[in-house]
Amino acid sequence: MSQGRPNILIAHGLDDRLLDQVKETAPNADVRVKEREAVAAADTAWADIFFGWPPRRFLKEARGLSWIHLPSAGADGYTDPELYAHSNVILTNSSGVYGIPMAEHAFALMLTFSRTIYRYLPFQQEKRWEKLPDSHELFGKKIGILGLGDIGTQIALRAKAFGMEVWGYKRRMTDKPSCVDHLVSGPSGLRELLAASDYVVIALPLTRETKKLIGAQELSLMQPHAVLINIGRGPIVDEQALIDALKAGHLAGAGLDVFEEEPLPPTSPLWEMPNVIITPHSGGVTPEANRRITEIFCHNLKLWLDGRKDEMKNIVDLQAGY
Repeated sequence: MSQGRPNILIAHGLDDRLLDQVKETAPNADVRVKEREAVAAADTAWADIFFGWPPRRFLKEARGLSWIHLPSAGADGYTDPELYAHSNVILTNSSGVYGIPMAEHAFALMLTFSRTIYRYLPFQQEKRWEKLPDSHELFGKKIGILGLGDIGTQIALRAKAFGMEVWGYKRRMTDKPSCVDHLVSGPSGLRELLAASDYVVIALPLTRETKKLIGAQELSLMQPHAVLINIGRGPIVDEQALIDALKAGHLAGAGLDVFEEEPLPPTSPLWEMPNVIITPHSGGVTPEANRRITEIFCHNLKLWLDGRKDEMKNIVDLQAGY
């Protein structure tokens, strides 16, 4: 492979317009398009550049692979250097793409609870005209946001527009963003946020530090009327502890877009819990997000072709995990 004639494997659902954008960026490249589930070991061995989520079991044999671009903001599962055939593989992600759709999704889930829409939907099926007395406003409520990256910041901006009191949690204390009323960090700060919040929204990446960050003890600190929203990663929450808290009435509800195991198994009690809203890891799935993902990839592709790899954006720190 010459620098100007790479083998590019695209295993992410791009429409024809976005595929043309990639081909125009690298007109001499050999571009192969595959369904994610159809990617074989021979495909990863052929590729110099992989746009998508390559099957991890094939990576040690992918000796020609130079660069992986993940369509996700998170890089969990791909940050172990031992996965790769050689140590100089560049890993980039799509951080910065999902702030808008994920923030909107978080508010869709919160509003479904606050306006009791989740309870009205069965009424519609029953053609039942009955007003519930327990709808409430988001205005004046406290929202605790775990993680203040692009997604968390977009949630905070919208929360201020709704007139909410915004609490933000960061693993490492920095200057407080203007859209955040109270910024906390560390274990004591997390406990303070959980106890204060009417809504807790998880927008953290999955790392060694965040796995099972929210367990039985943390859930017990939340108010009985509070709602947990997880749009980050499933393993950040101890799922069994969450189920137990919901069953016991220690938590009013949960809006979940991510789970410890995906797809969520049919045997999971979460499916049938009346105070749980489930979406299938779809919070960031929009045509607009796909366009932004492709823009990041093409920006980096130009730099890669020019031999300016150190200038590529969204390079993942394999040690930090994001």
